[in-house]
Amino acid sequence: MNWSDCMSCQRSNRGQGGAALVIALLVFALAAALMVGVQRDFNLQLQRSTNTFFAEQGWSFLLGAETLAALALRFDSDQDAKSDTPVDSLQEIWAQPQAPYPLDGIGFLSGNIYDLQGRFNLNGLVEQNGNSDRDPNTPERGGAAPLDTADASKRLNTSQRILLRLLLSIDEAELSQTEAIQLVERITDYIDSDRTPRLDGAEDERYLSSAFPYRAANRAIASVSELRAVDGITPELYKRIAPFLSVWPDDGSKINILTAPAEVLAALNEDDSLEPLSQQQVAQIIELRTNGMLVDVDSFLESPLFSEDSAADLRAMVDVKSSWFLLDSRVDIADRERRLYSVLHRQGRAISIVHRTEGEL
Repeated sequence: MNWSDCMSCQRSNRGQGGAALVIALLVFALAAALMVGVQRDFNLQLQRSTNTFFAEQGWSFLLGAETLAALALRFDSDQDAKSDTPVDSLQEIWAQPQAPYPLDGIGFLSGNIYDLQGRFNLNGLVEQNGNSDRDPNTPERGGAAPLDTADASKRLNTSQRILLRLLLSIDEAELSQTEAIQLVERITDYIDSDRTPRLDGAEDERYLSSAFPYRAANRAIASVSELRAVDGITPELYKRIAPFLSVWPDDGSKINILTAPAEVLAALNEDDSLEPLSQQQVAQIIELRTNGMLVDVDSFLESPLFSEDSAADLRAMVDVKSSWFLLDSRVDIADRERRLYSVLHRQGRAISIVHRTEGEL
């Protein structure tokens, strides 16, 4: 082999070695990329599995809170059976605020029971049997109202007047009497079965002309959140009035005067009045019930606040017993929060869960 052949062999060997190094580096890069991809997929799957586990675990704890709430309400029913004057009041065990319950070092479970009959039931505004509550002398929107129907105290029924006074008693709502009357008319129109607008109400023609057309419900509403669709209800106003409203049961209910907040109590003025009770009058009612002096509807209506005629009208609207309750439960596990609203219906000792939602009630 001559000198030139040797040089050629050396160059060939160096070239093969360089190619082998490039291939080795390429294989290493591909392996590294594959490992990164596998690690990423593993982490994602692990996170999904962890989230699913904690979600299922949290849900189990929330269902456990429902069981505890049912036990509390059943215990209260047993106590009422032993009492000569059974009532549901804020002094009873089920109504007491509960401290968060520790879950073996992994988190906390909390829950409180509220009386839905301490709120105003929107579905009681109108009859839900297919008949309208409209006065035949009430003109359609835009017409001239006769003298005997122009006055809201004559145009509105007892439930509608209570809602009107409730809207006026919520200071944060900042509504004038005219604005409150308009809202009552439009909420009623949204729920009643007919499609004819009230004096200052709103029916399909108003909603169909909006940027995103829709129709009025014209039926009992299933959620207080449906009020967002009523003309005149802004998001800010909705947040302020929603805590005082309910839709359970869907055929209306009486207001429990022993659990109602001050704003709802203020709405229980004389039937022909459009103004709520004063703060001093409401304070008197709260003092009486706190001292156990309101034991039945009669002791409430015998107050000098009400005339004989008004007492007769209010008697059909108030009670001291409740059957519909709300459980607001929350579980915190590993910095993850899950919340559940449960509507409970009590019939004697039987407690049933009729509605669950993790959003708005």
